[in-house]
Amino acid sequence: MIDMPTNRGNSKRRASVHKKERKSFFLFLFGGKKKPRKNTVRRKTSAASATKSTTGRQKVQPVKDYYIPDWMHWIMTILIIGLVSVGAYYMFLRPYFYRLRPCRGTREYGVCLPSGFLCYGIDVSHHQGQINWRDAALSSAVNEFPIRFVIMKATEGSTFTDPEYTYNIREARTVGFVCGVYHFYDPGVSPQKQAEHFINTVKLQKGDLAPVVDVERSGRSSGDLQRELLEFLKALETHYGVKPIIYASTKFRKRHLNNPALDNYPFWVAHYYVVRPETDKPWAFWQFTDHARVEGIREYTDFNVFRGTESDFNSLRLK
Repeated sequence: MIDMPTNRGNSKRRASVHKKERKSFFLFLFGGKKKPRKNTVRRKTSAASATKSTTGRQKVQPVKDYYIPDWMHWIMTILIIGLVSVGAYYMFLRPYFYRLRPCRGTREYGVCLPSGFLCYGIDVSHHQGQINWRDAALSSAVNEFPIRFVIMKATEGSTFTDPEYTYNIREARTVGFVCGVYHFYDPGVSPQKQAEHFINTVKLQKGDLAPVVDVERSGRSSGDLQRELLEFLKALETHYGVKPIIYASTKFRKRHLNNPALDNYPFWVAHYYVVRPETDKPWAFWQFTDHARVEGIREYTDFNVFRGTESDFNSLRLK
């Protein structure tokens, strides 16, 4: 066996350097100051160096300590605390502060309903479990703000079918809700195959809302997404005879769906914890919360409003 040379000396030197770097960082962050110290330089002595020392000593340049002024320390500390506070507010605290704000509209279904709208609805999928649609309809009928429409998930990609879709569409129609159906779009799958899967699964009837496509993933690029999404939309429009509705968050729409050709379709936008959706683009539906409580549904559910008149609403239904 051959003994390998050890690096204990190098490891100790590296550990010493890292320790000094960490100490310097914490001194900088919390305002400490290094005390000035005398410069001591150790030099190895050898026969050659002993000979050189007889002729004269080499000059050694002094090493200066790095010093952080107090005013810079306080500015950096305030900036760091401010950035952490803003990040924590938007990521964790904003939803809770919004729910604690005084409701300027009307509080129903466990949420503050935005004012100025007459048509309300929910959207559901298998995540809500099996829904008691009769209880949902009865409680809605006696509410000052009845639920008018329900949009439910049917398909995703080219193979997945929501296990609760058949039950949901049958029972929701039976109790009198205006029904809509959505497809969760997968940019990694052929738009033609996705359209075929949706068309083969969803048999819309007269009075139902136009089909909906839920777009939340950008895929390879915005350009590819827009081009293939338009193919999907045109396939559905040809089959059902009505322009499909596009669902997207306001941020996603601005970043990835900013295309005049897509603006020709009705939009269902998602934007939570705001008084109105922050977008300059037109929209028909607004999903304003995911925290509503509805009789007959065990889990929290999304709540929506329709923007427009009764005639506008009926124009989005199948004739």
